[in-house]
Amino acid sequence: KQWYQRRVRGFSQTSMIRFLLLATILLFPTALCKQCTLLVVAELNRDNTGPPYSFLATVTDVKEDATLIDVMDSAESQGFTYGASWHSRWGAFIYTVNGVYADSGKRQFWNIMVGLPGEVMKSSPLGASSYKPRDGERVLFRLKTWGDGNDHY
Repeated sequence: KQWYQRRVRGFSQTSMIRFLLLATILLFPTALCKQCTLLVVAELNRDNTGPPYSFLATVTDVKEDATLIDVMDSAESQGFTYGASWHSRWGAFIYTVNGVYADSGKRQFWNIMVGLPGEVMKSSPLGASSYKPRDGERVLFRLKTWGDGNDHY
């Protein structure tokens, strides 16, 4: 008989594949997860995206479909905090990170930059409630001002 028609100790090929898949998931749960590093620069308008950071946390076991807000929630166990207001049309607006408030009266906001190690970090194309970080990605929160003609995102 052909190899695919054989049964191994009463297991059909389909049963064996299901068993191996389940065993892989149970033995290596992070194979279906990703990790993300959150970085914070709380110094107003610092253009450098490198260290020193006022906060750094690596979050592991992030689900593949997790949004940045999900990652931020997971990082709370490592001391990361944030405040956000929710807009039905635009999603979450981050107004405080680790106790540092972005004062809209002073045109301040939290600029979210993303990039894999070795890449130049760029502003996130989506907000925190929509953006889904890639595996191994770094997410930098920088306190910035807008509208002064020197905006560098």
